Amino acid sequence: MLSWKDVDFVLWEQKTGATIVVNVTSLKEETNLIALTNQLLIAFEGKQIISRDSELFQGCEALKTVLEARVEGTEIAAEVYVVRGAGVCYDIMFWAPRDVFPRQVEAFHRLLLGIHILKP
Repeated sequence: MLSWKDVDFVLWEQKTGATIVVNVTSLKEETNLIALTNQLLIAFEGKQIISRDSELFQGCEALKTVLEARVEGTEIAAEVYVVRGAGVCYDIMFWAPRDVFPRQVEAFHRLLLGIHILKP
């Protein structure tokens, strides 16, 4: 079951079930982005990773993961970014029911353009 405790920002569209989550946590050490992503995805059941790519997000190291899974019994598709900032990790996630995902993912991409990563 998902918990929103200690999450910084959540948008949920009740009509479609599309969800965007942004969370920022302190990093005390150099932690592998794959390990951070795997920890983030623990609540997703029946995960099938479609793609996992290292990329730069506003000049910062990032891992983009696209997957299919179940969330509280709903079959979903998701796009997840884990970004290493200045002493912090940004978790930026979008998921929606599989039939809704293709129609809503562009809104998520527009939101990504408005997020500014703090740098040292």
